[in-house]
Amino acid sequence: MNSTNQIPTQEEISKIESKMPEELRRVPKNQAGYYEEEMPPWESFDEKIDENFFRKKPSPDVVKRMNKSIEELGQLFEGSDLNWHLDGALNISLMNGAGKNPDKYIGEHKDVDISVEKGELEAMEAQLLKKGYGFFVSRIENKTGKMIMRRVRHRDFDDSSIEHLLIVAIDENGKLRRDTSLNFVDIHIIQRNEEGNPLGILGTPMPGKWVQPQPIEFHGKQINLSHPGKVLYYKLHQGRNYDFTDTQQLIEMGEVTEEDIDDIERVYEDEFKTTIEHGRNIFEIIADQISPEMNADTIFDIIQSHPELKKRGNMNEGLKKLAEKIAEAENKSVDNILAIAMNLFGVEKNQNQKRQELKLLRQKVKDIKEMEQIRKEH
Repeated sequence: MNSTNQIPTQEEISKIESKMPEELRRVPKNQAGYYEEEMPPWESFDEKIDENFFRKKPSPDVVKRMNKSIEELGQLFEGSDLNWHLDGALNISLMNGAGKNPDKYIGEHKDVDISVEKGELEAMEAQLLKKGYGFFVSRIENKTGKMIMRRVRHRDFDDSSIEHLLIVAIDENGKLRRDTSLNFVDIHIIQRNEEGNPLGILGTPMPGKWVQPQPIEFHGKQINLSHPGKVLYYKLHQGRNYDFTDTQQLIEMGEVTEEDIDDIERVYEDEFKTTIEHGRNIFEIIADQISPEMNADTIFDIIQSHPELKKRGNMNEGLKKLAEKIAEAENKSVDNILAIAMNLFGVEKNQNQKRQELKLLRQKVKDIKEMEQIRKEH
């Protein structure tokens, strides 16, 4: 097999597939030629969180399952030099020493998330095929509420706001395996700009060190952790109650530095500027279509007709209020419409909250470092 610097040819991938059982290669397909299977939706994670929004202590059986899952993750990428690393709170448990002491798990982790390079998907597919795994995407069927798992090849496996990207184990009959500890691995694809810089949630550059694996040894297997700064950045963005408690534990472990806070502040400010620029581009098109005598209903129709806003059905109520405020305003310039929208949707307010939050986190990082220094001196 070629190294990851040399993408395997279709012939090489075909050789790997040819060694697999025929049943695995001849899987059932839908009309579009893809293998599909129906599954019940994922279970809610809420019951795994206590009243203070901390993860509940995992049972011995859950610890065994998580250990086995991580071991199988190491086996999955064994022998490859693909650029991958863990995402999410599992990093926090492993940074805390869960590999040596099961009590160091900060709680139960519902799944395994990893980041992979977009340019390495073809090489990764070859690696997965050797191990009995494949690329899948999932979606929720609106009529039944069930989840549809669809197997795809590397060329059809990419970031999507509609479908969920996964690595899934397959049995000898070509069906989804449910007897492996490692399964349904969430995949986040590292996107890069023309300069080769990795991109964050809003498409703004992130520090390159955030996508460099931080390898550790776990039960004899190499596991690539995520950079603490990246873990903190995504936890702050997700903003669920247990994300805040996860963040608290990450910082108390002393894994986060002031430099990490600096990096997150820069990314946040770049995202804020990008949001403003993006909003201006949208409202320039809308403002050109609005005349002084238009009422709120007509303005709402214009706003909703914009391709990007049209697909956001969950924003209709907010967009109606925006149309009303634009109709009431004497000044219907791009700048004023943008200002109205920013105020209505709390863009500046949210950014100020992020700044304040990072200020508090910075102080907490400082306090923890000072306490560490005091302990060393005494």
